[in-house]
Amino acid sequence: MDVVMDRRARLSAPQRREQLLAVAGDKFATHGFHTLSMESIAEAAGVSKPVLYQHFPSKRALYIALVDEATEELQRRVTSALEGTTDNRARVRGAISAFFEFCEDQRFRLLFLTADFADEEIAQRVDAAKQGVAEAVAKLIAADAGLSQAGAELLATGVRGLAIAGATWWVDHPDISADDAVDLLARLLWRGLGGFERTD
Repeated sequence: MDVVMDRRARLSAPQRREQLLAVAGDKFATHGFHTLSMESIAEAAGVSKPVLYQHFPSKRALYIALVDEATEELQRRVTSALEGTTDNRARVRGAISAFFEFCEDQRFRLLFLTADFADEEIAQRVDAAKQGVAEAVAKLIAADAGLSQAGAELLATGVRGLAIAGATWWVDHPDISADDAVDLLARLLWRGLGGFERTD
């Protein structure tokens, strides 16, 4: 999608903010935090620096807003996949697929493939995003497998780690289709998780 708007376009404040986030997200995903300037973001968005600063008082504030937006999107996708069916095998595949769909947008790098986590607040937000996903998975595992909360969290952390590793690997190896990659990982996970008895 072309996120660069006509310089003459008049947008409402929420629309302008959304546009700036879209432009900045693509830029940060490509160039990283430290090498990118607010001036270059404003230029790419077709606005002046004062307009950009009206919405985001600093580059750090803009980056944090993007991390929060990406976090909400990932959690929404995974939660929707888990709650969309009562079939656990379908849940496993749906959760893996949610990670792959999320990684089709280059802004996934803000959460998974960035070296900018030296900033403690950013690192905490990213960790919270990953933890939120693991907790959603753990809740279902605990309910269905009859495991302790600690045991369910351990398995959920493994599921999350495999999903992230597989999806980020796939981004750089497009010779395998997303569907095939999701199927392989889902089969691997199900052979492990399917071994736990369901408690009805």
